[in-house]
Amino acid sequence: MDPLISRSSYLKRQLTELSEITLPLNITAETFSLIAHFCYGTQIVLTPFNVTALRTAAELLGMTATKGQHDDNLKQITETYFRRLIASNRELAQIVFRSCLQLLPEAETTACLLSRCVEVLDLTGFDDEEVDGILDDVIGLRAEEFEIVAEAMQRRFSNHDGLYRIVDLYIQQHNGKITEEQKIEMCNFIDCDKLSPQLLIHAVQNPRLPLRFIVRAMLIEQLNTRRAIFTTSTAAAATKHHARQHQSDDKEPTTLGSILQRDAAKREAAQLKAEMDSTGSRIKILEKELAGMKKILQKSENERILMEKKLFLGSEKESSIITREERSVMESSRSASFHYGSRDANKIEKGERGSTSFAGLRVAKNEDSPRTKKNTGMGWISRLKSTLWSSKSASK
Repeated sequence: MDPLISRSSYLKRQLTELSEITLPLNITAETFSLIAHFCYGTQIVLTPFNVTALRTAAELLGMTATKGQHDDNLKQITETYFRRLIASNRELAQIVFRSCLQLLPEAETTACLLSRCVEVLDLTGFDDEEVDGILDDVIGLRAEEFEIVAEAMQRRFSNHDGLYRIVDLYIQQHNGKITEEQKIEMCNFIDCDKLSPQLLIHAVQNPRLPLRFIVRAMLIEQLNTRRAIFTTSTAAAATKHHARQHQSDDKEPTTLGSILQRDAAKREAAQLKAEMDSTGSRIKILEKELAGMKKILQKSENERILMEKKLFLGSEKESSIITREERSVMESSRSASFHYGSRDANKIEKGERGSTSFAGLRVAKNEDSPRTKKNTGMGWISRLKSTLWSSKSASK
C-alpha cells in the first residue's frame, strides 16, 4: 500500500473506491507536500512557523500510524515539539499564536493550539500597550473567529483581566461594525468574579460594553465590597476575641453576640446574591421586551415605507391618467378645428364669396381702419366707372 495512504486514516477511507479526491480541508499545498515527504521517509524540519499547520493537518488526516515499533507518527512528533519548545517560550508561542489565527477554527478544535499559546503568553502580566502589540492580529479577526479566541482564553485563564482588555479593545476597534448581540456574546466569556478590583471598576464605568455586563459588574463589585467589609469586621472581632483570651486566664466559649453577628452577615450575603440573581433575570426580561419592541418598531417602519410607496405609485398612476385624458381632449378639439364637411357642402355656389360673379363687397360694421375705408372708396369708384362705360357704349 502507498505509504501516504497507509499512514493516513482519512485518505485510506476516501481512496477505497476513488483514485482521485479533492481535499475539503484547511491544508495548504506546501503543508501537504511536507506531509508527503514525511510519509515517504524524508526527514522534515519543524519550526514555529510550520508546526501549527503540520499539527492541525495531522489531526485532520488522522496521521497516527507508524512504520514500526520505534517510529513516531506525525501527530506525536509535532505534539512533542510543541510541548518542549513552544510551551516554555513566550516569543515562540507568539509566532505559533499568529499561525493559529490563520487556521481557525481547526487549530483550536483539533489540538487546542490556540488556547495553549494563550496560556503561554500569560497576558495578565502585560500592560495595555504590550497587549495591543501582541494581539494586533486578533483585532482584525471576524467576530465569529474572535469568539473562538475569547472562549480559549476563558478556559485557560484563572484571571480574566487579559481577556477583559482584549474584548474591550476589540469592541473599541469594531464599534459600529458589530451588533449588540455579538457584544453580549463576547462579554459573556468574561467572568466578573475573576476580574481585579481596578478592572471591575473600569467595567462599571465603560460605556462601550453592553448594559447587561455593566449591571453584572456593578452587582459583583457591591458583593465584593460587602465581603471585604464582612471579612474586615470578622477579622477585627477575632483579633479582639484572641486579645481577650490572652488577657484572661479562663477559656471562655464563643459569645452569642459574635455568633449572631456572623449569622447576620451570612444572611445578608445570601440576600445580596438572591437580589443579584433576581436583577439578572429582570434584565434578561427587559432585554427580551426591548428586542420585541424593536421588532414591532421595525415592522411598523416597514409598513409605513410600503404605504408611502403605494401612495406614491397611486399618485403617479392618477397623474398619468389625467395626462392621458387631457391629451385626448386636446386631440379631439384639434380634430374638430380641422373638420371638413361633405364635398357638396364645400362647393362654392354662384354669388357667394369667392365666386367670380360675386361683385358685392361685405364690410364689417365695426371695421373702420384706414385700409378698410380705402378699399371701400376704390370699390365705389370702380362701380361708377363701369356704369359710365356702359352708358357710353349704349349711346353709340
